[in-house]
Amino acid sequence: MKERSILGILLVLSFLAAFGQVSDAATGKQPMTVNGDIVEFRTEGKEIVAQGNVEILSQESRMTCDKVRVFMDEKIAIAEGNVKFRKESGEEMRGDMMIYDFGSQTGTVIHPTIKMAPYYGKCDLMEKLSDEEFILHDAEVATCDLPHPHYKLSCREVKMNPGRLLTAKDVRLSILDVPLMYLSGYSQRLTDKRPRFMITPGYKKNYGAELFASWRYYLNPNAQGLLHFDWYQLKGWAQGIDLNYDTKSVGTGNFKYYRIGEKDTRLEVLESERRNNERSRVELRHRWDSTANDHVVLEYFRQSDPNFRKEYFFREYERQPTPASFFLWSHVFPNATLSFLGQPRVNQFDSVLQKIPELKLETTNQKILGSPFYYKNLSTLTQLSGTTAFVSTTTDVSRMDTTNQISYPFQFLGLYFNPYVGERNTYYSRGLDANKNYNRNMFLGGMDMSVKLFKTYDVQTKALGLNIDKVRHVITPTVQYRYQHEPSVYKSLLQQLDEVDSLDRTNMLTFGLENKLQTKRDGNSVDLGVLLLSSDYNLQTHDGQDKDFQNLKYRLELHPYSQWGFVSEGEYSVDLVAFKKIDASLWTHLGKNTSLNLGYNFQKSVSSQITAGFSCVLNPFWKVNIYERFELKTGDLIEQEYILERDMHCWIMEFIINQRQDHGITFMIAFKLKAFPDIGINAEKTFVPSEASRS
Repeated sequence: MKERSILGILLVLSFLAAFGQVSDAATGKQPMTVNGDIVEFRTEGKEIVAQGNVEILSQESRMTCDKVRVFMDEKIAIAEGNVKFRKESGEEMRGDMMIYDFGSQTGTVIHPTIKMAPYYGKCDLMEKLSDEEFILHDAEVATCDLPHPHYKLSCREVKMNPGRLLTAKDVRLSILDVPLMYLSGYSQRLTDKRPRFMITPGYKKNYGAELFASWRYYLNPNAQGLLHFDWYQLKGWAQGIDLNYDTKSVGTGNFKYYRIGEKDTRLEVLESERRNNERSRVELRHRWDSTANDHVVLEYFRQSDPNFRKEYFFREYERQPTPASFFLWSHVFPNATLSFLGQPRVNQFDSVLQKIPELKLETTNQKILGSPFYYKNLSTLTQLSGTTAFVSTTTDVSRMDTTNQISYPFQFLGLYFNPYVGERNTYYSRGLDANKNYNRNMFLGGMDMSVKLFKTYDVQTKALGLNIDKVRHVITPTVQYRYQHEPSVYKSLLQQLDEVDSLDRTNMLTFGLENKLQTKRDGNSVDLGVLLLSSDYNLQTHDGQDKDFQNLKYRLELHPYSQWGFVSEGEYSVDLVAFKKIDASLWTHLGKNTSLNLGYNFQKSVSSQITAGFSCVLNPFWKVNIYERFELKTGDLIEQEYILERDMHCWIMEFIINQRQDHGITFMIAFKLKAFPDIGINAEKTFVPSEASRS
């Protein structure tokens, strides 16, 4: 059949060449040059036959072969023997025979090998339908460019849009020529560096052997996500779905659902009487900007029990242990923002301060009738319910809180001043005495003062690689005074639901000092170093704090070189005459192939830890990564991880050993496709030593 199809194509082309029925408008006007050892011109130059080292040059492509027949008017070439075709964009194909239309940029190739990054392959017959669409019949494709690839997809048909999309039918996945999987269809967006289908095996002590399978689906450009099919040896089967969507009319969002029917493994219960334990979670996040000034945010989180997310999605749990459920609508006026908040308790096992609802109006600083005075207001009306985990009864209170403030910003002798006065009124429908309501008043005032001082030094040097073109020293001292009169209602009479209810007398100064060193590099201003210092000073005893300086806070940033930097921040306790906490990190690149990270974390009476990370490229094939975390207080090595990475041409293989205190040792082998590095195929085995071996 294939031979007959090719013969038919040749006859059609010969007919077109003889009678010239294809117009220049249809075929295009691209210039074309034919070179070769022997070149013959026929039919008054309308047909060219060339042999030996043949080269055909067009506007965006180059073809070489042993022999070619070219119809110049139609710009059609029939090439034979060692055919090689390459486009400026990088696509390349080689074959035994090729029929190509340089005008419409379409054609057919017999037994080609192809290179269309990130894919390489070969097939029996290839059709080039347009400049951006190819069809391969009986093909083998992979991201490995070796003659015998480490893995491959054997497909009945492959459709490719270089740089955008690959779709295939009747797909068989093989690794080292061992068939592993069959798929009726496969699709991969080449702009998405993640495979469509993933399987990750593993093992954990409390779950046994594990197998995580996910399928990346694309319903349309506005709806795509993941389907999860997971298996836990000791727990059972689990299913889930993730959906990212864009409605185009009522907003965008993300939906997640995951459930498992955990097996009942209690030995004391008869197998016939055991019942699976249904556990699940549902998450929804949605945002809708209905107009330029109206915004809606909805977040909903429900799980079957308090520990489900911690046990099955620990990384998400670490980032956000208890996600809140709420609905928020806001409207932005030219000088104010109005918002409506509904925050209910969804999970009965959570302790949540419900706000159903909260209405808030916040105005910006506005001039009063063209005077130098400014006015702003913050008002909230809230229905509060304090709920306790697993308790159905709640404590309800209606609260209206409003703050009115007038300020008078001005400058004098280069100093910036912003004095202000105001009053805060809060109404409570009830206090600790449920039969009594309260109206709390507080006078407040204060002033912000600051000045910016700077001096430029004519320093130019490249010593030690600093590359300094003048140095500018900027000093910005600030003083803030805050006064809040004793409230008319003592906080001991109110239910303490949030920070509004605990407001008390305040009389405090806050001193701040910013030091900054700047220079210019390539015409741009660069900060060489920044030091921020701040401390509060109580003018009278407040909340158990004496009349004196309070904690001193600092932040230091050093960036003298582009290849290394240092950042540290901390808090010094005046009462304890010691630091309460310190965080510091130093990073540096030791040449092109080596980097080093050092860190220090200190929390008084809690921990004092040093972390170190080292990465080094040993040679073009091997790379090593090391991470260590050491506790100075106990002298224990809290965590250590060693990663040896091997470049396997189209794959990256990682040998990982991780040990965490009280968590045992984890061994992992990870395989990642270099073309799709964001996700890989992992083989994981975890060994947790016994208590005896650890002692």
